[in-house]
Amino acid sequence: MKFTYFVLVLSLWSGWAQAAGPNKVATTDRDLWPEAIHSQAAFDRASAAEILQFAHVMAKVPLASAEDISRFTGVKQVSVDSVVTWRSKTQQRMLEGYRFASRNQSVKHWDDLVRIARERLPAFDSKWRDSSEQFYRYYLFEQVRLAALFPRISSEILTFNDTEVTGERFEDGEFLLTYDDGPHPTRTQTLINQLNYRGIQAYFFVLGSKLVPAEHKHWYQSQCLGSHGWRHHAHKALDKSKGSITSTEQAMAQFSSLPSDTAFRPPYGMRSLALSQWLQRQGKPVYLWTIDSQDWNARLSSRQVADRVMTLMLLWRKGIVLFHDIHPHATVVLNDLDDMVHQAGLKWRSCS
Repeated sequence: MKFTYFVLVLSLWSGWAQAAGPNKVATTDRDLWPEAIHSQAAFDRASAAEILQFAHVMAKVPLASAEDISRFTGVKQVSVDSVVTWRSKTQQRMLEGYRFASRNQSVKHWDDLVRIARERLPAFDSKWRDSSEQFYRYYLFEQVRLAALFPRISSEILTFNDTEVTGERFEDGEFLLTYDDGPHPTRTQTLINQLNYRGIQAYFFVLGSKLVPAEHKHWYQSQCLGSHGWRHHAHKALDKSKGSITSTEQAMAQFSSLPSDTAFRPPYGMRSLALSQWLQRQGKPVYLWTIDSQDWNARLSSRQVADRVMTLMLLWRKGIVLFHDIHPHATVVLNDLDDMVHQAGLKWRSCS
């Protein structure tokens, strides 16, 4: 009954455009997990629990029909095929992740994972369990809503072709840090100083209109540059998008001594099939992401951003993390994330 009420509340939410983010964002308190993640074994135990909790929540929500999806997300015009594709891919990713986390290669079917969740979750601390279940209710809503809108409104939720990079094909325990929307007059250099000090190489997807080569060229040494387009807008019309990408690459050409390529990240993840196909023909990979930090969200504290990212790293066990170097949270949370990566035996992926 409690979960049914939650779904009803979500379906009645109003006040946002369909292309904008939802009013409620998944956050949790990592301090409720009873064990510090100071080793690979501790990471795996926490990861297995997060996977089981998300499986438990997913199993409760009917998503078989357009009516089910619309009721859950509030989206009126839904793509059932996209939700089915997302759900199937997500279940396979979670099964793979659970096999790594539990060292149990015999768990091969979704129903087995749901059964294990039902059997084992009651033994976990009740405060963590309640907080985690709420987190995944909202996270499921975020994900299904994006899938319901795809491809009418595209995002990171699904790809148009195999050359679009999401991080799902990385090795277990491997993450890539990425930062959008810069350069910022002060925050970008502060962040890069932190990354360099910690020996981390990240991808910066820059806006061409903000680049001043004489001022910014020395900032990005040891980091990687990609294009975010000339200005921060959805790249859907092919002709306009070509101009935006070409102009940005011309500005980036003066940074040719840096490790960079012609990678493009569309703002909001929004692009058209035609643009994706054109980029594929040009040999320009599209970089999406697996973990959305929500660091731009003024309603979240830096602690909430860090806890969200850590939780999703535990859930997915690999992938691309989206931050924005124009917002302060990205700089504040870096040390905590890097500490967890080192202590848990994980790896930051090199961008070059």
